[in-house]
Amino acid sequence: MGPLAGIRVLDFTRVVAGPLATRILADQGAEVIKVEPPEGDLSRTFPPFQPEQVTPYFAQQNAGKHFCSFDLSKDKTPDLIAELAAECDVIVENFRPGVMAKYGLDYERLSKANSRLVYCSITGFGQTGPWAKRRAYAPIGHLESGLVEYDKRKNKREARQPSLVLGDSVTALSAAAAINALLVQAERQGSGGYLDVCMIESLVYIQEWVSTELAGGWEPTNGGFCHESPILEMPNGDLWGIAGSPVAWFPDLAMAMDRPELIEDPRFAQPMEREAHKDEILEMLTAWAASFQNFDEFLSVLESKSPFTAAQMVSIDDLASSDWAAHRHLLAETNTNLKIPARNAAGVNIGTTGRVAGMGADNEAVLKSVLGYSKAQIDALVEAEVLVSGQ
Repeated sequence: MGPLAGIRVLDFTRVVAGPLATRILADQGAEVIKVEPPEGDLSRTFPPFQPEQVTPYFAQQNAGKHFCSFDLSKDKTPDLIAELAAECDVIVENFRPGVMAKYGLDYERLSKANSRLVYCSITGFGQTGPWAKRRAYAPIGHLESGLVEYDKRKNKREARQPSLVLGDSVTALSAAAAINALLVQAERQGSGGYLDVCMIESLVYIQEWVSTELAGGWEPTNGGFCHESPILEMPNGDLWGIAGSPVAWFPDLAMAMDRPELIEDPRFAQPMEREAHKDEILEMLTAWAASFQNFDEFLSVLESKSPFTAAQMVSIDDLASSDWAAHRHLLAETNTNLKIPARNAAGVNIGTTGRVAGMGADNEAVLKSVLGYSKAQIDALVEAEVLVSGQ
């Protein structure tokens, strides 16, 4: 029994931002009913794809849900969904603005039957404003939010996209947090509400340097940001990273290296001079790190003699097989023998059940348990092609 036990969520989302948000709610104990279109969630096709199996990508974002598939283009479907919505506490959708209203499934209609309803719409640019109708995916969000420009400027390199769909993941966390807040309001005040969750706003919100940039930025380096933390290549090819700027905190580094005379060296005495000789500092740091027998020895000396800390670069496979991952129960196994992240927080029965299934696998079970439909009623919906099933 997780903290959201008893909460029912109707989930119309696809791919990452919405599905991850509702996966979080499922991990917290909510009953999440995922509704897919006849073609299924696109992420069911992401590689590696094997016929008759749920893909790893889909499983990670959707474990722990019930899987239904309804065809919205059929006349009877909107009424069926409205009937389901009346029995739900939360609706989450990530269609473009106006799509749910087109079918009469917008907040204004559905909240009339349920004043406690929490309705969350997830888009790239918001429901209103001059960019509301634009298509938005994570790469667009990264460019339009200032994230890519900041990385390009501060790291003095060509503009590039993150390797992860950061915009989608951050938006998912924003949506889950906001939904939980409105669920508390519904419990305390008896009224839910409408949430307009936007990828660009979510990305701006998590960029810790926004206020600093708007106040004029800063030069030179101040030592506190990720782009100032170097990654050192050891002679054997291993990569070790330092948290903190060796340029800003050079006096501490010089003392850790037992080279106090460098503090007064004209090349390193002041921040601007150190910035001009940054490559020399990094060469010294790399040579010093490489002089240790192993990483653990280097880390021990570094932490005992300076405010710095360090880490080795590891792969996802390396992390998954570590003692730390085992201790934290980092991963869970699905009913299809896939490994997925277990949860985003430990404690109070938060974590995935690990169940995944094919498209429409739970059509009958959901309509029976939630609406009390008979087999004859369900068969009629199948005949009318309202209900869809398949991989």
